[in-house]
Amino acid sequence: MSRNYLVCGALAFALGSLFAGARRAPQEIPDPERTLFDSANRERAARGMSQLKWDGSLARAARKHAELMAEENILVHQLPGEANLETRAEDAGASFSHITENIGKAEYASQFHDGWMHSPGHRANILDEGIDSVGIAVVDADKDLFAVEDFSLAISALSLQEQEKQVGALVAAQGLRLVDIDEDARPSCELDRDSVGRKKARYVAHFETPDLSRLPEGLEKEIQSHRYKFAAVAACARKDPTGPACFRIVVLLY
Repeated sequence: MSRNYLVCGALAFALGSLFAGARRAPQEIPDPERTLFDSANRERAARGMSQLKWDGSLARAARKHAELMAEENILVHQLPGEANLETRAEDAGASFSHITENIGKAEYASQFHDGWMHSPGHRANILDEGIDSVGIAVVDADKDLFAVEDFSLAISALSLQEQEKQVGALVAAQGLRLVDIDEDARPSCELDRDSVGRKKARYVAHFETPDLSRLPEGLEKEIQSHRYKFAAVAACARKDPTGPACFRIVVLLY
């Protein structure tokens, strides 16, 4: 069985290969989990896709759910009284904007991956271009094994200044000169101010995104109009720290 959650706003629905290069599994991963981890990345590599990194928080969430299924001897994404996938992952310490899950029950660990790859929903989760992380757990329950794969698009814990620097680099790369940020800039994220200091911006883009490696399409198009020479970037704290993890950004063009 597979399950898919999208939990962020703007750009969360866009699929793309965000991270390139192979990531090796840490040595402490148990053999059954390592086998599934390597199998998933082998499938992705064969298709020229980015490799998944191991996420310990997702692995903890996966193990807790696998243990509960093993105790009840039932294959289900959410047991009675259990939190949903999104909440389980957040409680385990994961930060993400997109999360999916594969679960399975089999006699041997070697049966899981092949079974998932022959199931359209599970296969889609393994080959999802919109994920970069995975945590896996395999739990023994007498005669059978229960397995859980939790996939996500992780969000890094960046300071506001680091967020501004990363987005600013994207803007500057397109030929705009960055205006120094001061304390008048960040309040513009609250959607009621469009200026930095005393200078009125000609164009203001407010957006939320899980991915700071690219700008929204509308903002890209506006910058490429070549009507602006300067830009300012501000990052704001999340409105709801307990809600979906997204970066809140404002870009002002002059």
